[in-house]
Amino acid sequence: MVDHAIRMPTECTPYFNTFGLRICETGTAGRSVFASQPIESNTIIEISPVLLFNPEEYEAHGRHTILDSYTFVWERNTSGNTMALALGLGSLFNHHPTSANVSYELDKTTRSIRYRTVRQIQKGEELCICYGVGRMWWESPEEERVTTPVSETHELSLFGNMDLDAETVDCLRAPVDSSYHAPLWRVTAAPNPKTMPLVTTLAWAMDVPARSCSQVAQSLKMMMKNGILRSGDLYPWYSIRHLRGFRKASEVQKIPDELTDPTSTNLSVLLCLEKAHSHTELASILSTHLDTALTESVQLYRVRVPTGPAPNVERLSEWSAVWPSVFLPPGAGFASKSGLPGSDAARSVVPVDREADSAYWRDSALVNRVRHNFQRCLHTAQKARASGELGVGVYVTSLDENNQGISVDAHDTRTSEAHPLRHAVVNAIRHVADIRARSRSEQHESVNGQDYLLTGLDLFITHEPCVYCCMALIHSRVHAVYFLYPSPYSGGFCGAPANGHAQCEGSEDGGPFSIHEQSGLNHKYDVWRWIDPNAFDRLVDPHIALDV
Repeated sequence: MVDHAIRMPTECTPYFNTFGLRICETGTAGRSVFASQPIESNTIIEISPVLLFNPEEYEAHGRHTILDSYTFVWERNTSGNTMALALGLGSLFNHHPTSANVSYELDKTTRSIRYRTVRQIQKGEELCICYGVGRMWWESPEEERVTTPVSETHELSLFGNMDLDAETVDCLRAPVDSSYHAPLWRVTAAPNPKTMPLVTTLAWAMDVPARSCSQVAQSLKMMMKNGILRSGDLYPWYSIRHLRGFRKASEVQKIPDELTDPTSTNLSVLLCLEKAHSHTELASILSTHLDTALTESVQLYRVRVPTGPAPNVERLSEWSAVWPSVFLPPGAGFASKSGLPGSDAARSVVPVDREADSAYWRDSALVNRVRHNFQRCLHTAQKARASGELGVGVYVTSLDENNQGISVDAHDTRTSEAHPLRHAVVNAIRHVADIRARSRSEQHESVNGQDYLLTGLDLFITHEPCVYCCMALIHSRVHAVYFLYPSPYSGGFCGAPANGHAQCEGSEDGGPFSIHEQSGLNHKYDVWRWIDPNAFDRLVDPHIALDV
């Protein structure tokens, strides 16, 4: 890891920058950015324009060049991901997992990235950002890290994950973060709080004397409650509840820049998002509902604010460097872009906690039960293949040792029954239905949810199911699904279209859809994949199509 205390190298690449930033060789981690003079905290030191590649263009050309080592996902959509390349200094800041002194904000309206200091910077100090608070996938564990100098060419190969012995690696292993140490990986499009980018938008603010902040806060609160000011619960589209109301005016980077005053003793009060009110409309509201003594000298200006809360407490300082913010409580969710603001669907995107997932699978007894269930699926699939069917096996049970009442094996019978819908998953659900029907007469007490066939049950399958089967599992209220092999071009979980990047992290080798991640569903279930299928005997063909 780069040492922040090293002296700035003398041989540097010439670069014109207002703050005297220099591009220099570190001797251990390729080129990086250094400060040639002290820089104050909360200073925007670089605004890098970005070069965007549409999914088709990037898939056909960009991903096959050295650009693939520097690009990142700018925007996700159903047709694939728009990729971005940061120009200027944007691609040269090194990573530091715990002591980053620069934060970055994506500005999608101007297609740029703002880099801002989060503390006082000393002369000669290296400027680093944090791609995530965990160990990056290209880094070795601390005790194994290489301390000898690394060339920039070698650094690029590490960044691009270009293993010199790649031909010896079995392609069946899931392409997940190598720092994740557990046998199973949650397949989800939920953001990773350690790596999700900080996105900002514009908001209106004004300065008030410190002695008046209480009076102003009460007035604004009343205006929000009555719906006069569109920034409260009545207008969830424009909510600023994740942001603090006040900040020292001397610390605020105002727009236009000539309004910025580092010597001001006033407080800057956040009013609403820019898109909630026009300048004229907001000025009229304030003049009508605020004390005359305050509004006579009011000058509205714009500021940048985060679009949502910090994903966790560890990254709160990055968000608060832009504007004081709150962090997302554990278990809470971000608003979904596709959900109606204020609805359950809009609050359904809960960040995935990979550390908690990894800790969950440290239970060796639990992992052994999963392994046993997969072995059972494989033997069922092997028998099916031997009888002329597709080699797909399913096992339905419950991982909960206290709920072991149902145990069902099933396989694909499309060939023998000459029926295109006799998929292994659907056959398993039908078998469960038969068991439920036989036992229903013995039930004397009604249990909520008992009419849903797979309530409380887990389904194990050799291959990632198709869309048809994924929807059947939603209707059956399955608890969780576990699969061994991905199903490119036909699977319904991984969200990896052929012309774009996967919706679900670590699932680039899977199917094009992510049915279980759609907002507005009346049932949600977890999806897990076994990371390394090579741990099992290869009894069936991993590469078969499961679609209708």
